[in-house]
Amino acid sequence: SEIGIVRRNNVGTFITPYGAPIAIGIPGESDLTLFCHGGRTIFIEVKTPTGRQSKQQKRFQAAVERLGFEYIIMRSVKDAEKFIEDVRDEG
Repeated sequence: SEIGIVRRNNVGTFITPYGAPIAIGIPGESDLTLFCHGGRTIFIEVKTPTGRQSKQQKRFQAAVERLGFEYIIMRSVKDAEKFIEDVRDEG
């Protein structure tokens, strides 16, 4: 997109067509990762208005913030629209 690349992160255990389980992702990993122009990376967790983070999600948030990355929680389409507008304005 004009602001960067959005990646949907899949986490969990999945079964192959041959019946073998495969674990992918990092437990607690954010739902989305936005890679912006200029190297800015933002981890985005999507929740309902009353949704709460799991302990694993809180640990993931703390880890990426310790590394200097941004982490946000979006709770509505309005949140997403404002976020996109803000990122676009920051260039």
